[in-house]
This record gives sequence, C-alpha cells and structure tokens, in this order.
Amino acid sequence: MVKILSWADVNLPSASPILDACSITKAGLIYTSGSVGIRADGTIPESVEEQTEIAIANLKTVLAAAGGSIDTVVKALVFVTDPALIPKVNDVYKTHFTSRPPRSCVVTRLGSDKLFVEIELVAEVL
Repeated sequence: MVKILSWADVNLPSASPILDACSITKAGLIYTSGSVGIRADGTIPESVEEQTEIAIANLKTVLAAAGGSIDTVVKALVFVTDPALIPKVNDVYKTHFTSRPPRSCVVTRLGSDKLFVEIELVAEVL
C-alpha cells in the first residue's frame, strides 16, 4: 500500500490541483512531486536563485511531513528552462544538498514562462 500526502497534508499551497505532494512506499521511499518556486501568495520571483530556494524549502517541508529529510535524499531530478541557468541553480542547490546525492538535470519548458526551475526528489523515510 502506498501512502499519499496531499499539499494540504503538508500545509503548503498546491501548484497544481491534480497533483499530490508525495507518495510513501512500503519499502520506505518518499517520491515527491515536482516543486517550483512559487511563493505562498501565488507570486513567482523573478530570479532563478529565489525560485530554487523556495522549491527546496517546500521540498524540505514535504519530506519532513513524510518522515524524511533533505539528508535522506537518494536521487534528485532538476528541470531548468535554459542551460545558462544551471550554474545559478547549482549555487543554491549545493548549500542544501551537502551529501551530494545522485542528480539528473534536464533542460525543458515548464508550466509557466515565469518559472525557471522545478525539482523532484526520492528520499528514504528516517
């Protein structure tokens, strides 16, 4: 049985009405939905750095609600809209992911032209 946590379960606004925050498997893995840098009031920062900070802060909240933490991340998937943004995302990312879990980075379009970064995580339950 997989346990699903909604965005309301983790006290965060939903970026999409059709997505939940994460699922937790019987094997003790947490799979998060993609997290973007939208503020709680629905506004989107203009800088990729601030968007990355918000996305990671939201993911930390989701992981904590699911019984994990940023230190139990086993895989990260980062989406950016422009390869030139990767160094800026990395500058923020490395301050949070000091254990340097395996990561993939994909350049693609996101749901809004104002969004520059989205992050998904797989983590272990503590």
